[in-house]
Amino acid sequence: MKSVRQQHEQNQRSCERHGITLLEPYVEQEAVSASRYARKKRDAFELLLDDLQAGKFGAHVLVLWENSRGSREVKEWAILLDLLEEHEILVHVTTHGRTYDPANPRDRRLLLDDANDAEYESAKTSMRIRRDMQDNAAQGRPHGVCPYGLRPLHDRHTGRLITWERDPDKAPVIEELFTRLRQGHSFKAITKDFAQRGITNRKGRPFTHQHLRDMATRAAYAGYRVYHGELIEAIWEPIVPRELWWDVQRILKEPAHQNKAPRPGRVLHEYTGIIKCDVCSGPIGVVRNRGREEYKCQDGGCIRIEKPAVDEVVTRVILAYLSREDVYQGLNSRSDSEAIAAVRDELARLRAELAEAEHQTPTTVEEARMFARLVAELRQRVADAENRHRQLTTPSELTYLVEPGIDVAKRWHDAPVTARRKAAALLLTPELLGEVRITRSPVRNHRVPVEQRMIWHRQEDTEAA
Repeated sequence: MKSVRQQHEQNQRSCERHGITLLEPYVEQEAVSASRYARKKRDAFELLLDDLQAGKFGAHVLVLWENSRGSREVKEWAILLDLLEEHEILVHVTTHGRTYDPANPRDRRLLLDDANDAEYESAKTSMRIRRDMQDNAAQGRPHGVCPYGLRPLHDRHTGRLITWERDPDKAPVIEELFTRLRQGHSFKAITKDFAQRGITNRKGRPFTHQHLRDMATRAAYAGYRVYHGELIEAIWEPIVPRELWWDVQRILKEPAHQNKAPRPGRVLHEYTGIIKCDVCSGPIGVVRNRGREEYKCQDGGCIRIEKPAVDEVVTRVILAYLSREDVYQGLNSRSDSEAIAAVRDELARLRAELAEAEHQTPTTVEEARMFARLVAELRQRVADAENRHRQLTTPSELTYLVEPGIDVAKRWHDAPVTARRKAAALLLTPELLGEVRITRSPVRNHRVPVEQRMIWHRQEDTEAA
């Protein structure tokens, strides 16, 4: 509990009283526990052991602030004492006010007894901390550093952390991040926009692509506490609706958002690669001819056609389709499906079983272990069922474009090209609007309206043929 500086100062005073001259101390760069549960290495302690083994210690007495600074693990203490005895080095413990001789059996036993007590106390502390963490997790209480967008709420009198709450200045940034990701904006575009608008992190630095990605996966924003990979209902209010949060998690799992996926080139046009050449069935790309953009077959150069005219026709068909009331109803009709009803029934049953198991009062240790295993199993089954329910009820990528009462055309043109491209890929298929193909002009060396060169291949046409 005392700082390294305080420990060293007390060592100096004790050594002066006992006629010991201190040489260069072995000092950790930061306070590091000597417990076997510690995660950080004790570099200075390892250097001490290396020097003792190599005969480079260069002193007659090893001074410790208290015996646990040697180690809180009996095995390490035994190794240290063997090295000290081998090189005839004494041990002075400041808090004891006395010097021990590891070669003296009585002194050695006292030091090992202290090491055993220290290891026992360390184990009790570790168990208590783990138990407290489990209790806090089960209650959905906050843990760790408060995420950007939230702020800690403390008790005025005790200073104890009560919960996290929405930060009115930073929470809107989180809301915008999730909303734009669902609409198809890329991390690169959001990062650039935030930097231009002067939106920075807590250190006053611009957000990086990776920082925004990490934030987009943080469950705390949806009101979840994560413990050993399990999502637990948190006590704080979410910043973003859970439906939106799960939408974004699904989007981030798509190949285009995976770190291991090949990085695509910059998307400039929503229909390239989707519209096909009717001659060779290959994709079309964009070329410039005398300052005008044209679509051209990428494989054999079979066709060329004015891009703006084709885009105007395709966009008009898409917007007319998305503006229909029956389309909106169709996109949201999945909530009544038999599969979702079955999952909902299963969820209700599992949650009831979990609540019953959690409120049982075991009378024996064996019963307590049995109920603990049952609760853990039921929690996992509930989590699996919730995941299946989310996958079945997740709104389509098109949902935000066809909400009732909105201007579909305006929302379409306001959406980034990546979002329009994704929507076009879903709609321009034989099952829906049809696969758009461009054929050669029926009259050679003579321009005809683009509509006459556009073929919409639909599934029903293929089946009829």
